[in-house]
Amino acid sequence: MLKKFLLLGIFFMVGNTYAQRLFSNSRSFDLYNGYTKWGIQIDGLLYFPAEIDQTNNFSFRSQFGIGYKFGAVYNLNASDHFGFRFGVLAGQVPALNTYFVIDKDEINASDDYQHKKGSSYSPVFNFSIPVLFEYRNFLINRYTLSLDAGIQIELTKGATISESYKNYYRTSVSNPGSWDVDLVIKAGWYFQFKPVMVQTSVVYKYRFVDQYTGTYAFTNLKNTPDFSGKFNQKGDYIGLSFDFFFHRQGREVDTSCRGTVHSKLVRKRQERMFKEKEKIRKRQEKLKRKRARKMRKKAKKSWIYGK
Repeated sequence: MLKKFLLLGIFFMVGNTYAQRLFSNSRSFDLYNGYTKWGIQIDGLLYFPAEIDQTNNFSFRSQFGIGYKFGAVYNLNASDHFGFRFGVLAGQVPALNTYFVIDKDEINASDDYQHKKGSSYSPVFNFSIPVLFEYRNFLINRYTLSLDAGIQIELTKGATISESYKNYYRTSVSNPGSWDVDLVIKAGWYFQFKPVMVQTSVVYKYRFVDQYTGTYAFTNLKNTPDFSGKFNQKGDYIGLSFDFFFHRQGREVDTSCRGTVHSKLVRKRQERMFKEKEKIRKRQEKLKRKRARKMRKKAKKSWIYGK
């Protein structure tokens, strides 16, 4: 627990320092000009393994599980660089994803029994409401950095999920139905195209309480005494989040370069243009000086012969 909080603290400090540096080097811009502030979010998530109370040397462990979320989001601008993100999402959590091998001598079988299957999910959807603070900074043409942090209010519907193998193994976890507040951090990019603007982010969620809790038990084995323990699926995950904001009819999408921090190609082009302008300016000054000398000589001759 302490290590996780330390890592989160370091992440925030580094992110805040980097964001301040970027913010000081950019001009104002309107990211959502030409796009809807309502969008669609689709997340592919990798849930961390559950915590297992091992009471025996028997090899029994939890694995990473795959989950997903989808729903609608809304962006509320506070300024060009700062805004708030709200949404309503639905998805499924892998409550069980276990692995173990039972030796054939334990169950009088011809081969070892290997238990390795896909994740077991709740039969009902869980719902979440993200409330995030977002920092945005335009970097190069059509690409904008985004950093999001905030909370996610999550509703876990009541459900019980079980797995078993004959009378040798059984695991059962449940949640009676609960509302929880989680911590969410996202970092990614906006990509602007004429028909749609896509935000692609790496997302991390930290839960303060376990999402599913239960027990497991191994019984009736020939050479191993019966044993059991606790099984806790916390619900932390890391994943990829995709948000889609569509072009508004009748509005022009501005994808021109609006920042002062550019790519090498853009900087080289600007340097060439600057050098060309300097050459033209020097050539014009030289012509002006030459004309001025001619005018002075002409005026001098006119004054002398005029007398």
